[in-house]
Amino acid sequence: PVTTGPVTDPAVAPPVADPDALPARPAIEAFTGGRTRAVWIRDLGDGTDILGLGDQVVVMGLDSADGRGERPIVEPPGSYAKPQLTPRGDRVVYNDRRDDSVRIVAWDGGPPARLANGFPLATWSDPATDIEWVYVGSDARGTEPESYGAVHRHQIDDPNHRELVWDKRAVSGDGFQLSRDGRLAGALARWPDAGVLELPNGEWRPLGEGCWTSLAGDDSGLFWYFDGQHRNLTIVDTDTGADAGDEPRWTVNINSAPGIDGFEVWHPRWSNHARFLTMTGPYTVGGGGNKIRGGGQGVEIYVGRFAPDHRSIDGWIQVTHNDAADFYPDVWIDPDAEVPVAGPLPAPATPAPPAAATRIVVEARVHSEVPIPTPRDIAPYRHALLVVEYDVVDVIEGRYDESTLLAAHWIIRDTVPLDTAERPVDSVHRMTLEPYAAHRELEGERLVMDSDRFDLPLFYDLDPGS
Repeated sequence: PVTTGPVTDPAVAPPVADPDALPARPAIEAFTGGRTRAVWIRDLGDGTDILGLGDQVVVMGLDSADGRGERPIVEPPGSYAKPQLTPRGDRVVYNDRRDDSVRIVAWDGGPPARLANGFPLATWSDPATDIEWVYVGSDARGTEPESYGAVHRHQIDDPNHRELVWDKRAVSGDGFQLSRDGRLAGALARWPDAGVLELPNGEWRPLGEGCWTSLAGDDSGLFWYFDGQHRNLTIVDTDTGADAGDEPRWTVNINSAPGIDGFEVWHPRWSNHARFLTMTGPYTVGGGGNKIRGGGQGVEIYVGRFAPDHRSIDGWIQVTHNDAADFYPDVWIDPDAEVPVAGPLPAPATPAPPAAATRIVVEARVHSEVPIPTPRDIAPYRHALLVVEYDVVDVIEGRYDESTLLAAHWIIRDTVPLDTAERPVDSVHRMTLEPYAAHRELEGERLVMDSDRFDLPLFYDLDPGS
């Protein structure tokens, strides 16, 4: 084994990566069709710093073409967040939380330079001039997650050139991304309100509730928001001319990738190339109903490739292989990459769950004890549902052929635990159930699931007092 790069202090050296496990240049580029770079933060502490809030974080990078594998780009450890590649892929912009600054560093390292005060929301290149810009959030509102009352853009090579582009409503620090022409931005304004806004200071168009919004960097107008299960994207075609709320939309599952094994994923983000996204996972070690906060040394960086119609994922590649905790990725792919035609997609280690039947009425017995999370466990969410595994006693109405089922019921509303939350093991409940996915109003709600029965369809209990 070799270390991932030079380190300043051996006491905080980045973990060792296995060079035999690293995806070789031909593997990554065969998947993306061109040179590929990834940046992310790595927690050298206890592995739980998913947002770079502590002081044991380094900025990491990987280039498919340089043969160096995973290596530090910014060290020694500090409090760094949201690293992003510039549009040409030759520099990295990131936030230094210690002084609330936006900084930039060359891909090959060197001393970082300060660009501005604030939080970097996105990088963008003007197609008419090739000028590169960084969009910066300021006027922090003290919310969780943090949101910003104003967005200015700065020319990366002339950061004193500053323009106000948005101050109509606060936008969250994560999930801000621009279209190719720079006139549309996907955003949380603010969490959990997901939608698109017209720049500069135009219309706000709400499209749903969720987190980790993202906008394709081409001219397609495709936008997504991430669900409260931390497993699915809702993709919305905003470029159809339909009335607000009637835009074509569909769900794409992203936690059935090989290596994720059906567990939660996080940090989903469109790359600069509209056919590719990145994310982190699997999250398996957190407790109290929030596995994301547990982070873990097993969390890796993944890149997924959308099918041409963006209605499914036609392939995945695991970009990092190590015993460290890797979070907050951004991926750059050569804009001239020739995306390969996908062959047959191997069956994932954990297949996506089957579609649930229509409404059924059942009597079912609680299979095993499930811990009830507290309002603090689910923060910043205010509401939560809990998935419980049941043994079917009797199907009273409708048809259900399995002996076991998964059903979600409300446990917390407006940060208050419900009296009906507890469902002791072996207790029997009569429930009227409908497919969870049929209830769009639940997309942005926190769904807590400890079961590993990812092969079963998920139902929603219409009667929380059952």
